[in-house]
Amino acid sequence: MGNSARAHTSGRGAVLRWTGPVLAGALALVTVLPANAHAASGQFTYIRGDNGAPAVLFNPPNDVCLPLDGGAAHAGNDTDATAFVYADGACTPEQGLAIVGVGATWDQTNPPPLPARSVRFGSTG
Repeated sequence: MGNSARAHTSGRGAVLRWTGPVLAGALALVTVLPANAHAASGQFTYIRGDNGAPAVLFNPPNDVCLPLDGGAAHAGNDTDATAFVYADGACTPEQGLAIVGVGATWDQTNPPPLPARSVRFGSTG
């Protein structure tokens, strides 16, 4: 039984020796990922639905739901990422209004007009 306990301890020691480098590598990967999950370069312009004034989001972050103050009646996506516009302020998928590709524009639709209340940039909405 003594040898068995010693072998088990050696096995556990081996696991612990490998755990440190594996955790360090995972931590390094997690640290690098946010740096690579960059903001969309460029600007997303929109016409506010409440007062008709122009508004701009400069270099908006990817994969973050952003409110569109005053709601958007018209939008132009001059970023390097796809924009997903939503009728609610929480980017709820069921409230999706449009996918606005790079260099594309969007206008509110449906009588009565339904403005966009939020936008998310990235490869998925």
